[in-house]
This record gives sequence, C-alpha cells and structure tokens, in this order.
Amino acid sequence: MIVANSVRGRLRLMERVRIRSTAERVQQILDQRTERLAARRDAAAPAEALPRVLVCGTGRERFGLPIRAVAEVLPPQKCMPVPDGPPALIGLFGRSGRLVSVIDLALALGLEAASPEDENAHFILLRREQPQVALRVERAYAVTDILPLTGEEAAGFRNDAVTGYGKTRSGPADQDEIVSLLDIERLLRSFLPSSSVPGV
Repeated sequence: MIVANSVRGRLRLMERVRIRSTAERVQQILDQRTERLAARRDAAAPAEALPRVLVCGTGRERFGLPIRAVAEVLPPQKCMPVPDGPPALIGLFGRSGRLVSVIDLALALGLEAASPEDENAHFILLRREQPQVALRVERAYAVTDILPLTGEEAAGFRNDAVTGYGKTRSGPADQDEIVSLLDIERLLRSFLPSSSVPGV
C-alpha cells in the first residue's frame, strides 16, 4: 500500500513536470515565432526614401531636378525666337502638335548662359500640361538618390528656386558631389506669369 502511494505520487509529480515542460516548450516556440515575425517585418519595412533627382549642370554648378517633375531628356532642338520675351525664354519648338517653351536654366537662376552652339546641351522636358516647358541645360548627367544636407551645410540659398543642397549617392563617399535642389514651380513662377507669348 505504501509502495503504491509512493508510485502514484511519483507519477503525479512526473505528470506535473511533463505538463510544465510542455507548457514551457509551447511558450518558447511562441516566443521564437514572435521574434522571427518581428525580424521579418523589420527587414520588409522600407528604409526612408532619399530624394531622387536628375543631376544636370550649367557651368561648374550642379542642380538636382526632382525626377517626378521630369518627363524626358531630349537633344537640343531648333528653337523659334520669341520677340520681347523674358531673357531666360530662349525660344519655342513644336512637339506632338504643341508648342514647348524653352527656358535656359542658367539665365533663369541668374547665372551665365551657356553657348547656344553647345552640342552637348540637353533639353529637359518637364512633366506639366500648361504651359509645356523644357529647360535647357549644358548637360544632363544621371538620375541618382540625394542625401539632403542639414544645418550649416545647407544654409545660404542664393535663389528662391533653390530649396536645399544635397550630396549625390551614386559613387564613393569621397567623390560625392554637392548639388543645389530645385523647386520647378518656383523656378517657373519667377518669369512665366509676366509672359503673354502664345503657348507660353
């Protein structure tokens, strides 16, 4: 009788230990799953997107145009001059039955204009309906991500259309270029409203 009680006691104890270890194992599995799901969610979460721009140049200056504002990069087109137009408006050309106003980016920013005979120049057709506008730049270089500069590095904008400065992220860190980030609408607002030229 004593032996039977002792055996029953041991069996109950073993059962309790087995239940506890099973519960612990279940909890451990749940904890591991939770950690794996959290890690997967962190890996899937996109990093904060850097501004993406088309880097273009005029003289020794580099500018970044928001890529969402750019429709197409074109070779230079033959332009029809605009009498009495703003100095930065260098002419008009036809595209798909519509007139496109061409604005020299350097002149629009108060910089020295490039030579009109420059064969390396590009026209950057902007993504806008009315008026249709292309910017003339000396060269369109590449589409790249930009790391915006902050603090003292970003101080002292020399033009209302320049909203900040950034470093290109396409090459080695020691070869990063500083670009002026442009707001297209601010750039155009400075002279387009005063123009009464048809198609502009």
